[in-house]
Amino acid sequence: MKLLKKAAFVTRHFSRCLSSEATAANTAITSQQNEVFDQEKERQLALVKRVEKIQVDYVGPNDACRLVMNKYLSTPYNVAMHLNQTYLRRSAIAMVNGKPWHMLQPLTEDCKLQFVTLKDDDVTEVNQAFWKSCSLMMGAILQSAFKDDITVELARAPDIPISVGCFAYDFNLPFKWEPTRQELICLNRQAFMMVERAVNFERLEVSREVAHRIFEDNAYKKYQLEHTEADRVVLFRLGDFVDIADGPLVTNTTFIGPHRYVFTCIHSIDDYLKPMNKLLRFQGVALPAQFRVHHTRWSLLEERARKPVLVDSAPNLKSSHNQEQAQGDAAS
Repeated sequence: MKLLKKAAFVTRHFSRCLSSEATAANTAITSQQNEVFDQEKERQLALVKRVEKIQVDYVGPNDACRLVMNKYLSTPYNVAMHLNQTYLRRSAIAMVNGKPWHMLQPLTEDCKLQFVTLKDDDVTEVNQAFWKSCSLMMGAILQSAFKDDITVELARAPDIPISVGCFAYDFNLPFKWEPTRQELICLNRQAFMMVERAVNFERLEVSREVAHRIFEDNAYKKYQLEHTEADRVVLFRLGDFVDIADGPLVTNTTFIGPHRYVFTCIHSIDDYLKPMNKLLRFQGVALPAQFRVHHTRWSLLEERARKPVLVDSAPNLKSSHNQEQAQGDAAS
């Protein structure tokens, strides 16, 4: 589906529409990113020469038990498959030896494991995971929503406190754009379709060199990589969108309410890389699929998220991007 036709018209009107060569380049960049991601994923899997067993003690209110799983291969999701379908549907993240853990991230040692839902008593970690997942999904939608002849350079998902009431993604367009209500509806429709497809958030921990290969055509991601002190970088992929993100995220898009994910506003912020340029910040709000809310209260949440938020307009890399330490992934 071709979306945001008005944006394409604007670029044609000002003779700023990119050539077919640029169109091919955009497709090639996405393909190259996914090719490197897949190659690294396969390389890490190939490092597991023999299957070693680990003991996983599931600790929970029900079904507490000990399972024997495969080191570097089995994930909390696999553990849930051995227990009950309810754990698969409701467990947004896991706690492994007391640390937040992505449900599709391989286990690396004997451990105690708990599942965390969005309705637990302590939702601090899972709320963070949900909000970050919504931000990354926004980046995925923005990457694919525009026509092919429009270059969209994704910058970053700002670290906005949950108490503010919105998530966001900063990006760069080659023209000034103010979306109409219909265009916002188009973006919301993209979100609905992504939720319906139950797309997994795939996690991969890579070296900085591999990350540089993936983001070699994105100045903002390269800046982020060059100014982080971590030797390992945590990436997540949603569909064909690859991004740098502190984990964990939720398992897949079904944890997001299909009719409760909306783009609320767009506004300009200073570009921390290009002083004469402005980045565009898209904001949104979402509700977990397990929750129900009356439409009047939902309208209040939407209205709150329409207020432009200017916090974290530039990356504070030393504090906000100390990537997860190597959790013992198969990669070296």
